[in-house]
Amino acid sequence: MGQAQRLREMVYAYGFPCTHFTWKTAGNYLLGREYLDVLPISRPLLINCLQESLPEGTVIYKTVSRVLAQQGQKPVVQFEDGSPHEIADLVIGADGIRSTVRRDLFGDNEKYQPEYSGICAVGGVLDMPLPQHLVDDPTMIFFTGPTGVFGYSGLTQSDKNKLLYWSVYETDLPDRGAELDHNVITRQLRERHGDWADPLIGRCLRSASIGHVFPIFVMPDLPYWGRDGCVLVGDAAHALPSRTGQGASQAFEDAEALALLLAGYLQKGDGPPDEAISRSILGLFEVRGPRVRAIRADGLRWKQPKMPMTWLKTCGLYVALFLLIRLRNIMGLFKRQDTWNVKEEVTRYLDSQASSTRV
Repeated sequence: MGQAQRLREMVYAYGFPCTHFTWKTAGNYLLGREYLDVLPISRPLLINCLQESLPEGTVIYKTVSRVLAQQGQKPVVQFEDGSPHEIADLVIGADGIRSTVRRDLFGDNEKYQPEYSGICAVGGVLDMPLPQHLVDDPTMIFFTGPTGVFGYSGLTQSDKNKLLYWSVYETDLPDRGAELDHNVITRQLRERHGDWADPLIGRCLRSASIGHVFPIFVMPDLPYWGRDGCVLVGDAAHALPSRTGQGASQAFEDAEALALLLAGYLQKGDGPPDEAISRSILGLFEVRGPRVRAIRADGLRWKQPKMPMTWLKTCGLYVALFLLIRLRNIMGLFKRQDTWNVKEEVTRYLDSQASSTRV
């Protein structure tokens, strides 16, 4: 069995495969089921899968303080611990929404800074048997109400005694680095959802102990994703609205596209490796840019209602979701599933570049 197949099976085993999302009201009334095949997986479990697939000693942990990207020179990576800097052929900035690499490429220009979406998320994992309905019909359940969204699902199909729960709510941006009062955060969670009807929500609230708050950011469009031997991928380049559920998926597509572009240019051998790297950086932006921009636009089409909502606005939200879920399911019967294929798109791009060069 190849390494890629082993990794695929490991990720699938640690995930919680679902065929649909279930949407309910705060009163536990069903709004609808949105049918789609998804594999939710916890970020720590996913990272663990990736690490286990690599030979021991492959990953070296250091904090990067700065990346110097200068025209005509290879990038230089500097470290916080003062250890000797590294001169690299290629620096891949997969360093998230607060990307050091992006900062060093774009400086402090406000146009290229992440934008706070106005909402935060909290959540955790509880040691409790999954309710039988989740075992028999695996799904992610979303409850929406006047004070936010609460959801739960299984953490992983390999352990039927781990329940993942989360709460998304509107709030001002917390001060970065400020010490959080965990008791206050937990109390606020209970205040938001304490009168919601699903009994499992009540069990989650009684057992919850919140340690972190996660502000949700969205990246504006960047004019490029890299230059001079540095390239951005994932959230560093295009953090997407949380409702798209596409953050990790699009990061993986970036990584695959970059690898295929590099392989394609290096195999042709038309120039030195530095030229193959430069072409691949440009190619990544041209191949992937339109796709992530379309996903971002779709995610921003649904405007977040102001919370807490009045009774009338809450009813309006329920009606809108009831209709929207059915409309999406009906459209899904006629609309082709997402057929965007990384390998095909990169091959098409490389062929078009070769044709334009010949002309």
